[in-house]
Amino acid sequence: MYLASVDGLKEGDVLAKKIYNADGQLLLETGKRLNRHYINKLKALGLTHIYLKDNRLKEIKKEDIEIIPDKIKEEAIIIARESFKRISSGNIKLSKKEEDQLNKLITDIINSTISNKNILNCLKDVRVLEDELFFHLTNVAVLSLVVGKKLGYSKEALFELGIGAFLHDIGKIRISPEILNKPGKLSEEEFEEIKKHTIYGYEILSNMEGISESSARIAYLHHERCDGSGYPKGITKRYIDEYAKIVAIADVFDAMMNDRAYRASIKVKEVIEYMYTAFTENKMDRDLLAIFLKMITPYPIGTTVRLSIGCEAVVTQVNEAMMLRPIVKVLNFNGLDKELEIDLSEDLDIDIIDD
Repeated sequence: MYLASVDGLKEGDVLAKKIYNADGQLLLETGKRLNRHYINKLKALGLTHIYLKDNRLKEIKKEDIEIIPDKIKEEAIIIARESFKRISSGNIKLSKKEEDQLNKLITDIINSTISNKNILNCLKDVRVLEDELFFHLTNVAVLSLVVGKKLGYSKEALFELGIGAFLHDIGKIRISPEILNKPGKLSEEEFEEIKKHTIYGYEILSNMEGISESSARIAYLHHERCDGSGYPKGITKRYIDEYAKIVAIADVFDAMMNDRAYRASIKVKEVIEYMYTAFTENKMDRDLLAIFLKMITPYPIGTTVRLSIGCEAVVTQVNEAMMLRPIVKVLNFNGLDKELEIDLSEDLDIDIIDD
């Protein structure tokens, strides 16, 4: 299994992971052999990458490519969409059933992050662009909980963090879709309107039963920066809650790693470089960011990379001591009579030049 660009798909390629939309509807089943119709459909949906099967590659364990089980992620995306629909209609009171669903979801995510040792081995989503917000909410909750777990948070603290992270962008329901999904650069007035989603989010969550003040403040503070350059208030590190500092890191990381309506995803090395820049410029909490960056696998198993010897390869194993130099299996190399696997930590003459 490997992550392939939709632009490079060929008829006959075999899908390795199911593809869903944010309503939980199955779009394509595992094992589906792609034809021109399916390839065009994937492009029309705005997908840029999907997982394909390749008999030359050893079967990859599910836990090596999933942050949380697919079933939990599907439930999370559906609950996020339903919550946004209800609140956008003016009804901010959750029914007992909806509250139970939300509580169970966060508990399931917490339990998954506690049991999964390779929690950050998979960082790229196969997401339909029109559903990007709901995938983003789920990922930010998961990534935030990983940090909370590393900090030794109690179950109660993890729950508060998880709820707030999962609903951190709820204020966007009050922003015009034309502004929210604008593909080009925002005007100054439009950006000022976007910034209000933090205030709207706090207003919504602080009026919802079952949501603590600590969780609600995540929506308000997740765009503040430690050097005072953030919004809505421009406050500095000492005035920003720790939960919000954690969510700020997860929010930026997931937004850059995955495709958005206004731009394609950014290469993983560039994302990590940006995060280190935020570290040195004191925009994000240095201690929390250091914890986060130590947990990142730059080239997760299944990632397709281009090597300096002029061919593509797939990451088959991560080198814990040298994260930037994984073990890879060559996919195409002219004149090669046998399969070739290269440990880049040992062969230092070969580099990854693209991902």
